[in-house]
Amino acid sequence: MAHYCLPILCFISALLGGFLAEKVGIPLAWVLGPLVVTAVFSISGTKPFAPLSGRRLGQLIIGCAIGLNVTPALAASVTGLIPAMVISAFVAMLVGASIAIGLAHFSRVDTKTAYYCMMPGGLSEMANVGAEYGAQHEPIAVSQAIRVALVVCLLPPLMVGLDWHGSFSGQLSAHVLTIDRIPFVVFIALIGVLVLYHLRLNNPWMVGSLIGVGIASGFGLFDGRLSREIFFAGQFLLGISIGSRFRRDAILALGTFTLASGFCTIIITTLLFGYGILLSNVTKFDIASAILSVSPGGFAEMAVTAELLSLNIAAVTAFHVVRASLVNSLTTHYYNLLFRIGFFSAGHALLRKFFKQSHAGK
Repeated sequence: MAHYCLPILCFISALLGGFLAEKVGIPLAWVLGPLVVTAVFSISGTKPFAPLSGRRLGQLIIGCAIGLNVTPALAASVTGLIPAMVISAFVAMLVGASIAIGLAHFSRVDTKTAYYCMMPGGLSEMANVGAEYGAQHEPIAVSQAIRVALVVCLLPPLMVGLDWHGSFSGQLSAHVLTIDRIPFVVFIALIGVLVLYHLRLNNPWMVGSLIGVGIASGFGLFDGRLSREIFFAGQFLLGISIGSRFRRDAILALGTFTLASGFCTIIITTLLFGYGILLSNVTKFDIASAILSVSPGGFAEMAVTAELLSLNIAAVTAFHVVRASLVNSLTTHYYNLLFRIGFFSAGHALLRKFFKQSHAGK
């Protein structure tokens, strides 16, 4: 019985963390509160109760919630941004590859491992793909968890603090779906999940449910939104899932790598923040939506932030879907190309030269 006490305490504390975070007005309270509490328990040695099925349910809920808010007019507004989506995906990969050189230099992991650590792809996909092609699985898994956790902890509060709210509040339905309509929403969502799963596309539980419900909503089959309680439940499941990835043994074993990875994530986020401002100026895309669209955060978390700030949910979602698809499918080919043209060796040579000169100048 004692074996279950700490996981139960962790789960209850995570619920309390979400409740308190909402009460004090923290953005994405039901993601951040549970995430931080679960991460603390996990790092302390407790194995949290955060099964894969819970994460998938959370993704399904969030996909349904966002899909109900995607109208045909809103979806049509992003078609002109498709070239920008593709370019932005490759820009994010180039930024990640560049910062990976520094991570490899200072944390003493091999360049291939550092590369997969810094790629803004799927939390699990990058670790699995990297390991398949000779990189170290554990550093990648930890680094990817740090990336998502740091971005979701820093970017939404920053944007709220800057008062960068959008003008898309009209995309939110005024009334809540009745209980009898929810099973139909879930049925349509699961059809979308199955289609994407059989097509072997990434993140089917989130993307599939969003596309399925979004199409149905666009055709007028649904008119309403999920209740706050259901939406918060989806965020909660997502938060504890991310927090549970911070395993004590991995954090202690990697030591300074964890700090270096966090620092590199902040650099990437800052660089892509600047790129988002540039993208906004070039495309006339509103600045808040542009920054959120190109941020290196997780897809679900950024979509929830877009809804919180009344931003263009369809555009933010589309940017992240395109990037995730390209990164997860092309990242190995991208590494091989950069390796063949001498990108990594040139970067390491520049770093060695710079620090050698800096040391000589002292």
